[in-house]
Amino acid sequence: MMPMNMEPADTLMLNEAELREQYANLQQRALLLGSRGQSRITRIAEAMHSPPTGSADAYIRELKNAADDAKAAVLNFRRAHPFLETGNSLIESLAKPSPSTEDDEWRDQLLFRLAEVLAVGADLIEEGEACLERSARVDI
Repeated sequence: MMPMNMEPADTLMLNEAELREQYANLQQRALLLGSRGQSRITRIAEAMHSPPTGSADAYIRELKNAADDAKAAVLNFRRAHPFLETGNSLIESLAKPSPSTEDDEWRDQLLFRLAEVLAVGADLIEEGEACLERSARVDI
């Protein structure tokens, strides 16, 4: 088992400034994902009330699939939120003085944990963005 303060060999460790930048980028992407996903769900619901004549069943089926993808996008936004909150807490902790005499080790551990939570958040946001893209393939 890997020691707690060691990073996996395939992980490139970013410095504090890069992690802060990544956090800010993820925050923006998450907010866009949440608002666009919710907006898409609303527009799809409205479109279901006035399907085109002739091929209504196929159109409704496409809309339901698009709605499922939009809901999955919003779900991934919500699932990413705790990781971004934790990232924010870790960034705040980095701004405070170290509680121990081994300041470098403490900071390295915080940076490693920050990288971990941001990686999970990024994966969830990326998955949500892919769901939203699939949802957008249906014209409404």
